Amino acid sequence: MKKSSLYVRRITISAAFLSIAIVLRTMFTFEVPLFGQNGMRIGIADIFSFMPAILFGPIYGMIVSGIYDILGFIIKPTGPFIPLMTITAVCGGFIRGALWSLLGHRSSKKMRVIVITCSILLLLVGISNITFLSSDGIHAGFYETVPKEEINTENMHLVSKMLISRTIDTKDPSGNLATYILFMTTGVMGSAILGIVLLFADFFISKKFLKDTQKGQVPQLLIVLLVSGLIVTTLNTFVLREVFSSWKLLPFSVIWIPRLIEEISSNTIYTYFMAMLLGVLRRQRGLQELITTPTSTKGY
Repeated sequence: MKKSSLYVRRITISAAFLSIAIVLRTMFTFEVPLFGQNGMRIGIADIFSFMPAILFGPIYGMIVSGIYDILGFIIKPTGPFIPLMTITAVCGGFIRGALWSLLGHRSSKKMRVIVITCSILLLLVGISNITFLSSDGIHAGFYETVPKEEINTENMHLVSKMLISRTIDTKDPSGNLATYILFMTTGVMGSAILGIVLLFADFFISKKFLKDTQKGQVPQLLIVLLVSGLIVTTLNTFVLREVFSSWKLLPFSVIWIPRLIEEISSNTIYTYFMAMLLGVLRRQRGLQELITTPTSTKGY
């Protein structure tokens, strides 16, 4: 197939997915209020806006994601237009396509071994951080009980020194310290537990509901969607806190955690829908040479 024809067909298919995503976002997507603002979006439209990145690579992913964000706002505005949110959407599309290009052909068994290894390491790091911070007396109210001039980090563990040095001279040292502690303890351990839970869920759901040709796509897809989704959600939370004055008064973690939970749950559901959709698309002879990354189903 000529390159020009290849590009035209990829653009056409990407436009079709974009159209479906826009229709679903307009008619079947719901905004969920969070602290007085539209903080979360519930729907399945994102599945179709993600597909070009998975099928054709990061360039198609970033273009479709950017257009999807702009057209979605024009057709169904749900608040002020925030250009930075469009930029993060573009970045998310690129990250999805790039990660899939790297991971799409990997063995599922190896991916599961990597996930379980990383999860165990994160769990150990989280437990160690809790132990070190506790032994150094570092907690959310540390700055309220110890005057700044009396703080001595010389004999503290590395994690305690790092948190103190990053927060002591900020505008809101207590709030920032509480956020960092949350990330370094609950956040790290939660990520580890999430990885283990998702592996067990993946094993069960794949065995029960997916065909053999679809099973090999699930671990890679799950990693791609979760990593890109968490990056975009975290960046968007920073942006929205600057835009919405009511959110600025709240600790970052209070806003971030509900959005994080929604992102993880929705992307987990998206993974299995997309695995089934990819399985269907890969069986179409006319599409096989258009798809950039073959997916290995070996080693399940």
